[in-house]
Amino acid sequence: MKISLNWLTDYVDVSMDARELAKRLTASGLGCEEIIDAGEDVVLNLEITSNRPDCLGHLGVAREVAAITGATFRPPLIGKLKTTGLASRLAGVRVDAPDLCPRYTARVIRNVKVGTSPEWMVQRLEAVGLRSINNIVDVTNYILMEYSQPLHSFDYDKLAGHQIIVRRAMGGEQIVSIDQTRCQLDENMLVIADAERAVAVAGIMGGLNSEVTDKTVNVLIESAQFDPLCIRRTARKLALMSESNYRFERGVDPVGVDAASLRACELILELAGGELAEGVIDVWANPYKAPVVSLRPQRCSALVGIDIPADRQVDILARLGLTPRLEGGKIVCTIPPHRADLTREVDLIEEVIRLHGYDKIPSGGHVTHKVTGDAAFQRVRRQISGVVSAAGFDEQVCVTFIDAQEALLFGDAAPVCADPLVRRTNNALRPTLLPSLLATCKTNQDAGASEVSLHEVSAVFPPGPGGHVEDEHVELAMVTTRDLAELRGTLEALVDRVAPRARLEVVPAAVKGMEESASADLLLNGKRIGSMGVIAQNVRDYYGLNSAITAAALRFDALLANAQEIRQYQAVPRLPAVKRDLSLVVDEGVTWKALADAIDAVPQPMRVAVDYVTTYRGKPIPTGRKSVTVTLTYRSSVGTLRSEEVDAEVAAVVTAAKEKFSAELRA
Repeated sequence: MKISLNWLTDYVDVSMDARELAKRLTASGLGCEEIIDAGEDVVLNLEITSNRPDCLGHLGVAREVAAITGATFRPPLIGKLKTTGLASRLAGVRVDAPDLCPRYTARVIRNVKVGTSPEWMVQRLEAVGLRSINNIVDVTNYILMEYSQPLHSFDYDKLAGHQIIVRRAMGGEQIVSIDQTRCQLDENMLVIADAERAVAVAGIMGGLNSEVTDKTVNVLIESAQFDPLCIRRTARKLALMSESNYRFERGVDPVGVDAASLRACELILELAGGELAEGVIDVWANPYKAPVVSLRPQRCSALVGIDIPADRQVDILARLGLTPRLEGGKIVCTIPPHRADLTREVDLIEEVIRLHGYDKIPSGGHVTHKVTGDAAFQRVRRQISGVVSAAGFDEQVCVTFIDAQEALLFGDAAPVCADPLVRRTNNALRPTLLPSLLATCKTNQDAGASEVSLHEVSAVFPPGPGGHVEDEHVELAMVTTRDLAELRGTLEALVDRVAPRARLEVVPAAVKGMEESASADLLLNGKRIGSMGVIAQNVRDYYGLNSAITAAALRFDALLANAQEIRQYQAVPRLPAVKRDLSLVVDEGVTWKALADAIDAVPQPMRVAVDYVTTYRGKPIPTGRKSVTVTLTYRSSVGTLRSEEVDAEVAAVVTAAKEKFSAELRA
């Protein structure tokens, strides 16, 4: 935020040079990044934190300077303006979305003369990085940099029906902004419309169809308060950024909305002439009621670590305009509308110490910090990430909130949701990581990445009775455009690395959000720990995914409980192994698990592995039958195996398969 020193001194006396002022502002929390020599002016480039939108204008910074130095704050005094006619008879305002526009005001000025701005205004605007356009637009920009209140001027005669309607955009609606960007709007965006069409993207930029030009005679001045979240999302979705949305995203003073409008009218009458209509059209859903916050002086001293007398605390809070008063041993403050960031006792304590001086807090003694090794959780997590990353799965980290509708794609219970007034969308705690991963798949797809493999390890919040979290735990989830066999192979490699003594089983089961014929439960030592399968078509349609996606989600704590961090030494075999491939023709209903279990049941001490190879259907295999190929591996610890020894072992396996499944050995 660039602050002109010449401009600043209109509102507060500055009795120090720019460097000293920059130092004092930095010490109080408004960091000065640069001091710019602007000829006859000096410009301070301040870093304004997101919780201090009041300091995004010269008045807010002047108020801070007055509090720091003890100087008198002198806001502009607006005299009585001459009026002609009634604003309420010249225009109408209707707010159809009060949740997104808590306050909207409009004033009308007729018979203005659009032209160039005076040199003093041009110089001030250029000093803070804005170019002069014409006297009407320049006034709105001047107020933005003065009050931190964005305004917009409409050509009154271009507004159909002389109406202003604040509403959500209609699906497919378009508008061309004043920078000639064609904006495709949706129902989650807020627009300013007249009786026929949208004339501005609310809080961001006006439309080309209603802008003030050299031919403008009558203007309507908008000053409003918009929902920060709506403005932020709209600006980013449209890639449309402005000084206005930068301020609306952080919040504006709801009471100052009208003062800024009146100040703009005063300057327009001075610079462009015209006749101001009497009154203001003001649609205010919930007029401001000042909150009251109390501070315990002893708590302030205890928290900051030094004794700050109560009268000193009162003096600081009074300088900040909080009208403090002592009541029952507490300092009770009435919070002004431009300081919406002050909601708790600790906020007032922060105000006290930043003006009292952080440098007055003494340094303590030695600070000791015990260094410990990684916990088992961290070690196992690192092992898991290593295995799945080696298998080609990139790691993602996403926020824990999703839309409630997404959560219902993978479960029937309603998710745990935040207050809709705080978060209107993405307000549900995710019961599984799959929605976040699928949303990232869509982002990759839109960017042209057709093959995607992702994983995440993070907390999930399954809902329980009463709408509360029932079993918060850490989950490992994976999604990939590769097939189920590769995903299963990754899971088997993962269990083999982390918990080699555990037995992973894949049991067919119906899983919400996955194809019924291609989903399964994951069991570790007989206990269900998660599921895997092919993402269902309706879920893919929801996210707009074109390719088939396979996915798995399992509990991290189950892997942790079975983890074997210290691996048991096993000597490298000295003798060669003998492998035999068997192609067994069995009925279609015989699963690989059943066949593998039958082979494992044959007692063969020399058999060291049973591996699935492939499944074949087609000629000459009869209909209803399939050929399953398996590799048997044998090794002796005392000598090299002879063919006849292995043949006998293989024959026993074939006999067992014949007895249990009527299997036939395929030639």
